[in-house]
Amino acid sequence: MKAWLRRRSIRTRLLAVIGAVTLLAIVTFAGIALVSERDAAREALASEQAALATLVANRSAAALLFGDPSLAQENLDALGGIPHVQAACLYDNEGRLFTAYTADGAAPCPERHEAGRLAAAGSLEAEVPVELDEAVGLLSLRSSLRPVQDRLREQAQTWAAAGAVGAVLALVFAFLLERLISGPIRRVSAVVESIDASDARGRRAPVEGSDEVGQLAEAFNRMLDRLDEQTRGLKLQAEYNEVLFKLSPLPVIVLDPRAKQMIDCNDAAIAIYGHGTREATLNTTVSMVSTPLQYDGTPSELAIVRHEEAALAGTPQVYDWRHRRPDGSVFDAEVHLTRFGPEDAPLMLASLFDVTERKANAAALQRMNDVLETRVAERTRDLARSNAELSATVEQLKRAQGELVRSERLASLGSLVAGVAHELNTPLGSALLVATTLGDGIEELRRKLESGELKRSSLDAFLEQQAEAQALIVRNARRAAELIGRFKQVAVDQTSEQRRRFDLAEVVDEVIGTLQPRLRKTPHHVAVDIPPALAMDSYPGPLGQVLTNLVMNALLHGLGERSGEVRVQARAIDDDHVALSVSDDGVGIPPEHLARIFDPFFTTKLGEGGSGLGLHIVYSLVQRSLGGRIDVESPPGGGARFTVVMPRRAPQMVEAD
Repeated sequence: MKAWLRRRSIRTRLLAVIGAVTLLAIVTFAGIALVSERDAAREALASEQAALATLVANRSAAALLFGDPSLAQENLDALGGIPHVQAACLYDNEGRLFTAYTADGAAPCPERHEAGRLAAAGSLEAEVPVELDEAVGLLSLRSSLRPVQDRLREQAQTWAAAGAVGAVLALVFAFLLERLISGPIRRVSAVVESIDASDARGRRAPVEGSDEVGQLAEAFNRMLDRLDEQTRGLKLQAEYNEVLFKLSPLPVIVLDPRAKQMIDCNDAAIAIYGHGTREATLNTTVSMVSTPLQYDGTPSELAIVRHEEAALAGTPQVYDWRHRRPDGSVFDAEVHLTRFGPEDAPLMLASLFDVTERKANAAALQRMNDVLETRVAERTRDLARSNAELSATVEQLKRAQGELVRSERLASLGSLVAGVAHELNTPLGSALLVATTLGDGIEELRRKLESGELKRSSLDAFLEQQAEAQALIVRNARRAAELIGRFKQVAVDQTSEQRRRFDLAEVVDEVIGTLQPRLRKTPHHVAVDIPPALAMDSYPGPLGQVLTNLVMNALLHGLGERSGEVRVQARAIDDDHVALSVSDDGVGIPPEHLARIFDPFFTTKLGEGGSGLGLHIVYSLVQRSLGGRIDVESPPGGGARFTVVMPRRAPQMVEAD
């Protein structure tokens, strides 16, 4: 075999090897797959057979126990719809055939059970006990292996078709592989034959892989690259003086530091120096093209020395230089000086950037900066004066705001005094009337006593009248004392803003009590719902003023002339904060006004009793004195609710108006 292959061409060898390997692989994989498929099919059939036997055995247990062959036969006949079932034999506990199902052409069930007797070539048998709390019989089920054989036959046909396709693909692959191997060699050979001394530029052998043929093509291409690089180097060397030097838009000169003169220059250098010709330009020296002195007053012949020495030492130099033309005009240039050439004959390359205009612009900019700095200083002084005036104005506005708050507070206190005075009129008037009546009774008693007309009955009537009068006077005096005490506490709180510990419910009751004289004149009702023992360490005066303004705001703006209710509620949010809310069932607040209701002097009742300061004062007191925040909500047609969230222990006030 080996001798036969050696006598054949590479193409034939390749085709033979690929075909043999492909055929062997297909046959091997087909055998493994068919064996695996057979085992899997038998296992699947055995699993299905066991499940069917168990199902039929469970359904036939009752029929076997009660001796009902017809019912058992119905269960067995149901297996007729399953193609692979050949026979099903139901035996009792003594091994006698109870009933049976046999497919057409299948062997019948034996009359007595014998293990393995149903099994035959090409079939598979499963035996399952029939149990109903205990074993009552046995079910033997025989299945044909024909489905397994049919499945293996189909798989064999599939693998045969796959083998044919694989063989065809192997031949196609062999032809393609042959082209991949011999094709690149032929193409490299064609490139080699087409290259000569005049046609090597730009042509490269195709590299079609990393194999030996590809390595050969890469080596050949590297040789061509070196040839092209040498050609380009020669061309660049020829074009260097023309493109990079002669035609450069920047003035460029070549200096010989040993001879202290120029040895080459381009057209831009000729133009900027103003000597007219290349020869005249090259015959100049540093002193001829420079002003006598440079920017710092150093002579040009001395100033150039340090730049030349640094450049020759290998440090490129960048510096500004003042030049002079033959006509006496002066221009400024930024010079870039670099050393090049061999160590024994170094040269220097200098390129110039005309910065005359830039220098002029910088000088103009400096002058402008000086002017701007002067103006900025003047504006700064003006702004300082304006800031001082503005600070004074702000301070005046703060004082004015404080005066407005105090005025509003005093007005509220005056209204409180008027209400309390009205309240005091009733008990004091009653006490005065009783005292007057009692005085008249005493005069009458004295007259009767002096005239001798006093009787025991008259004395008893007088004493009874005196006792009633004394009780009435005491009640009215106590009522007046309570009103005065409540007014005193509220007045002290609102005028002094003293911090103290208090119960929130008690302070609210005191404040609402002072509002009763005004509430009695309205059809409105104020309901208070505050749990006891809400201890506070805060400022009851500002809190009372906040509550008074919120209640009066609800009466004036929310309810108006229509009857309604104002609810004052409070609850503990946590151990450190409480929420006090004042709500009404009035007309509510329009959405467009919600963002402005706390602004000073904003009111919808201008000229009708509204000053526009009530809610602004509330906002200021809640934030400044009580250390809390106030929220407002007013759903359409649902009245308004103001909620003050404040700490139980108020922060220390920095200042008080």
